Amino acid sequence: MDHQPGGLHPVKEIDEDHTSTLSLDSLLPKKTSLRGAFNSGGYERVNLDDGDDITANAESNHNQSQSHNGSPSPADSLGIYPKKRDSIISIPRVPVAAKSPRISSPITSASSTPKSCDSLLDSPASSNGRSPRTRRVWDTPPRFSSLFDRLRMRDGDGEKTETNNQSAAPTSAANLPGDGIPQSKGHGASLSLETDAELAGDMFDDDAFNSKFGKPPSYCSSKNEIYKRRNSYIAVVVFVLSVYSTTMSGLWLIVSIVQPRWNHAISSKGNLLPSTATLLTALLAKTIEISFVTVFISCIGQVLTRRSFVRKAKGMTLAEITMRNWVIQPGSLITHFETLPYAAGTVLGALTLTATVSAMFYTTASDAMVAPKLQFGGWTSRDLHGVVMSSYANVQFIKSNCPNMLGTMPAVQDDGDACLSVQFSGQSYRNLLSFMSTWADVRQNGTNSTELADRPKGRHSLYDNTTMTAAWIETGYSNVTINHQQHGRIINNVTMAMPHPGVYAAAVLPKNEILQPDDLAGVGEYAIRAGVVSPTINVMCVNMNRDELAPLVYTAWENSRKSKTEVGDQLTGPSNWENDVPIKREDEYLNRTVVDNIFQWGPVYKRRPPVFSLYPADYNMVANSTVIDSDSIYILAKSSAMTNYTVCQMRSWVSPKCSTNFNISGTGGVNMEAHCEDPKDENAYYRSWEPGQGWPAPEKDWKWVGDIWRLSMDINGGFKNSNASNARILTKLALKEPKLDPFLPSMAEALAVYGGSTLVMSSLKTPLQHYWDRPDHVLNSEDFPKFNASVITQQYTSGHVLAWQKIFYVVLVLVFVINLCCLVYSGVRHGLVTDFTEPQNLFALAINSPPSAQLKGSCGGGPEKRDLVVPWRVAYAPSANHYFFEEANEKPWRGKYSRNSLRSSSTAVSEKGSSYKRLSSGRGWL
Repeated sequence: MDHQPGGLHPVKEIDEDHTSTLSLDSLLPKKTSLRGAFNSGGYERVNLDDGDDITANAESNHNQSQSHNGSPSPADSLGIYPKKRDSIISIPRVPVAAKSPRISSPITSASSTPKSCDSLLDSPASSNGRSPRTRRVWDTPPRFSSLFDRLRMRDGDGEKTETNNQSAAPTSAANLPGDGIPQSKGHGASLSLETDAELAGDMFDDDAFNSKFGKPPSYCSSKNEIYKRRNSYIAVVVFVLSVYSTTMSGLWLIVSIVQPRWNHAISSKGNLLPSTATLLTALLAKTIEISFVTVFISCIGQVLTRRSFVRKAKGMTLAEITMRNWVIQPGSLITHFETLPYAAGTVLGALTLTATVSAMFYTTASDAMVAPKLQFGGWTSRDLHGVVMSSYANVQFIKSNCPNMLGTMPAVQDDGDACLSVQFSGQSYRNLLSFMSTWADVRQNGTNSTELADRPKGRHSLYDNTTMTAAWIETGYSNVTINHQQHGRIINNVTMAMPHPGVYAAAVLPKNEILQPDDLAGVGEYAIRAGVVSPTINVMCVNMNRDELAPLVYTAWENSRKSKTEVGDQLTGPSNWENDVPIKREDEYLNRTVVDNIFQWGPVYKRRPPVFSLYPADYNMVANSTVIDSDSIYILAKSSAMTNYTVCQMRSWVSPKCSTNFNISGTGGVNMEAHCEDPKDENAYYRSWEPGQGWPAPEKDWKWVGDIWRLSMDINGGFKNSNASNARILTKLALKEPKLDPFLPSMAEALAVYGGSTLVMSSLKTPLQHYWDRPDHVLNSEDFPKFNASVITQQYTSGHVLAWQKIFYVVLVLVFVINLCCLVYSGVRHGLVTDFTEPQNLFALAINSPPSAQLKGSCGGGPEKRDLVVPWRVAYAPSANHYFFEEANEKPWRGKYSRNSLRSSSTAVSEKGSSYKRLSSGRGWL
């Protein structure tokens, strides 16, 4: 059908920065004449100069339209015209300046087109785009756009004229250089989509779109093979990453199960700082995650691509291709959830979804299950080394350990006594004050008890940073009511055991290799249950009247030297009254008393009773610590609340009925506690020995330690009626009734706590066993004997902290198993193939593949629903050495869309291309 060209007039050349508003419709005879106008012959040489304008050549258009007035050949379903004889309208541009009228155009004959499988391909047109402000020159073959076919270049001065594309004759293959790919004389000119829009007038490329696939892409002969050998770079890298990921994920799994404790290896003073260890663990976990994702995505690509090569296979779908995005971008499961139902139901999809979740939580799992954290281990039985230099309660050794405060060289004994007295004074008064303060709280809270084991216990401060808590033991002898029933008098008998301070020395001894809080950034913690003896003090106070005391009071003796004091009718002896006391003889046990059996005095017990200088006045006490061959010191006290006096005996030994619990924390401090008389205590010292083992008697050496203590406390102040504050407090605690006061401690309890400091000083660097087996009582150097203990330590440990965190085992196991499968797959498969699921490969293959009606309507908004499950396979045209996509089946293999063939789209768009028009006319940010 002939069409008369419209009137065209030359257009003045404009600057590149301006947009042409020339409408393509105004240049063509009729828009309908362009339908089916496909270039059947190939490419035309186009060369655009700067400043060229477009003009219409009506006469040329008319001639071209007459040369092809026949009806166009029908296109197949892929938009390919088999006869390839459709006309092309060419609109050369005419500049303002006069130019040569010559037109150079290579012509290709339709009959020369190779009749091979290339004819099955719709060739993607080479983009001849040009930026509105920039012109680019390309060496690639020109595209098959009908718009570009209308742009012909003139020889000579470069003038361009407008012709009708329908006059373009087919170009024979002989006119094409090389393998029939059309070549331009010089550099091909590029024209952008914006320029196309300028020429078209309505900013769209309908003409270019309609003629885009006019010829198979004979220019696109594959440069490389799709197969890559095992020794290729990419294959080696993938295999190495697979080995690394499998090995490390397996190691991570083993570490999470074994939960190793790093001891000194990870500590503030060790080879690796805790913060550095945590950072390295996170870093390695991230490398495992990255390598895992890389290897898994590679395996997915290999599986899908290899499947797409097999003709009898079901190919691959877009939903399956997008599975790699799940692993790389887990958020795509939300943003593009529409692919999930179509791909997750397959084995490969379920595996990919599993890998996605595993990769997403792997770093978290590593932090919970592998990263080193401060944790307690279990209780372990082990032998610890103690520090020993002296026997228990060796007063000379105690003095030698006291600082030489006066700097006397050599040290004088009196200086040691003074130093020790100061220590006793400070510690004992603090212990008594703390004990009485606890009782004040008891009265305020109303939490009273008359059972000795449940009453407040004594405390002591060791090294000013360790709280030692005592325990009441031998409570079977402490029932005041029962004792009164048996002996007819008030007997207040208590025994207090202190934790052994030697456990502290053992805990911090480097030989025992226990991590200290300072080794764990100041926040560490550990505990020891030591099977050692406990230094013990026994205080027994018995009420006696004045007559019963007469055999024990010097001023009550006949022929004694006495004189009156200024307190009533009180008598006192001279300062050397002790010289009148008979010296020790084998049969000399002094006077008999009514309490001999209670205190175990006399020839039966081979123990001498004490002798006091006088009857103390109210609120006063007198003491005797010089009884020959005695193990005790004695105190005689007078309470103002009763007429009777109270005689107290104090002595000490080491008890096998206890264990020492030691707890140290960088944030909570240090605590020691004597754990005694617990039948369930497996660490009690006596359990280390056979039944029937004999235990030591009270230590006689302690008497000399007690003597220095009573001097520092001025326990004997009643000799001069000093009315000391400590005596006033203690005498008011004497029991007046045969029962314990629920709101006040007894005198015996207070004295035990008051003298508790002597137990600690007597135990420093002394045996943790109940015996001394050295010839000398003081060693020249420290000895490190072993003792049994149960230890629980806090160390940096790789493992979970809370029970619920065990769920992360699933993540670690899955990553390792999937890694192992990928490694096996990599080993079984020899080499790699080009992964067409990778975006760059997918784009290159898709753009050089013919269009398909299977995805019609998806070019704008993207594929959806049925489009996602259309199966595709990678085809190959050997004559052109070209790979391309084609449908593996005319409809999906399974699912609801497998029952229906392709249906025409009925989706209506209110204003076609409105979004593109708005977007293409804007400016980009970057």
